[in-house]
Amino acid sequence: MPSLFRRRGQEPNSTPKRASSGITCGAPGCSNDTALPCSYRDRRGRMCTVAFCPDHGATLYGEAYCRRHASTVQAIGELARDPNGRPDLNDRTPSLVNWIARELDQHIRALLASAARQGESIVVDETVRLSRDSKRNLRWERSWRLVESTGLVLKIAVTVSEEDDSLVRINVGSELVADGIPPWIARRRMGEDVDVAIDVAQRKLFYHYLEESIAGAVAEFRRGGGRPYAD
Repeated sequence: MPSLFRRRGQEPNSTPKRASSGITCGAPGCSNDTALPCSYRDRRGRMCTVAFCPDHGATLYGEAYCRRHASTVQAIGELARDPNGRPDLNDRTPSLVNWIARELDQHIRALLASAARQGESIVVDETVRLSRDSKRNLRWERSWRLVESTGLVLKIAVTVSEEDDSLVRINVGSELVADGIPPWIARRRMGEDVDVAIDVAQRKLFYHYLEESIAGAVAEFRRGGGRPYAD
C-alpha cells in the first residue's frame, strides 16, 4: 500500500519548483523561501507554528504539514477529520504507537494466523485509536483481534498512555506481557548519540523482545485453552 503522504514537491502533478511563499523554511541550514505553514490544529484549537519547504515538509490529504504532525495525522486516520479527536500539539504518542505497530504487524498477523482455529478470523486496526485502560486512563492503541461468530477470542494491543508517552506496552488478552522505552527515545532523553550499527542492533533487540513476549503469550493462551478478554 502506498504511503498516505509524500514530501511536498513529489506529488504526481506538482511543479518541479514552487514559487516563493515569502516564508523561509524552518529546517536548520535551509534558506528556501518556499515554506508553507503546518496546517495542524489540535483538539484545543492550538495551531502548529512551524513552516517548511517542499524538501522538509509533507502533504497529507492536500494539506501542508510539518513531518511530525503529518505522522500524527497519518497515525490516527479518519479521527483526524474530527477537530475534537486530534492529539495535543506536543503529543507524540499516536505516532509512536503507529511506528511500533507497523514494525510488529507482519509478526503478529503470522502468529494469529497460525493460532487461529476453524471459524476464527483476524481483524486488524489500520490506524491508532484513543481508548481507556482498566483504570480509565487515556491511552492510544493499535490492535489485532482473533474473532469468531460469538465475539472476541483474543486481542493483542500496542499501547502508550498519555501519562507516560515514551513507555510502550504490549497486552495479549488481559495480560501485560511486555513493556519498555524504545532505545532511540531513551538515548534522546540522555542526549546520547550512537553510530548507525549500534542503533540498528538496539532496535533489533527491542523488537525481538516484543515479538518473543507476544509469541510466548499467544502460545500459552492456546495451551491453556483460556479466553482472556480485553477491549
